[in-house]
Amino acid sequence: MGPKGSEQSATGDAPASDSPPGLENLLGYHLRRASIVDLAGFAQALGDEIKTVPFTVLCMIRDCPGITAAEIGRRAKLQRANLAPMLADLDARGLIARLPDREDHRVQRLHLTPEGAEAAAAWYARVTAQEEQTFGALNAEERGALRRLLARVWQTD
Repeated sequence: MGPKGSEQSATGDAPASDSPPGLENLLGYHLRRASIVDLAGFAQALGDEIKTVPFTVLCMIRDCPGITAAEIGRRAKLQRANLAPMLADLDARGLIARLPDREDHRVQRLHLTPEGAEAAAAWYARVTAQEEQTFGALNAEERGALRRLLARVWQTD
């Protein structure tokens, strides 16, 4: 017998666990269990410095300088009522700047401040290192396959 959780199930599909057999057949169940582990790792890496959704928003702004709040909301499936206070907090912390659009001054374009870029880089490095531990049981090829498969699920939403 190998390490805990490494024993194969009766079908050989996945490691045996303490889960009821019916749940073992549900992909959503496995996604939820993996998400719990991943979120715990995220919390360990960043603590109270920033939460998952604001971190995601900060990374979206880093990756798409000048993105609008509406576009972030669409891409991340966030309601305006939830996104507005989050952006206000990131702004108050000096992590983002809101600049008026050149053509439509009602629209704000979002950019990282130098402090925001520095924080985003540091936090991203810590999250990446934590993911190496969280997903350490998977090799690089398996991680890539998992990313592609999960993206196919959520991109059809």
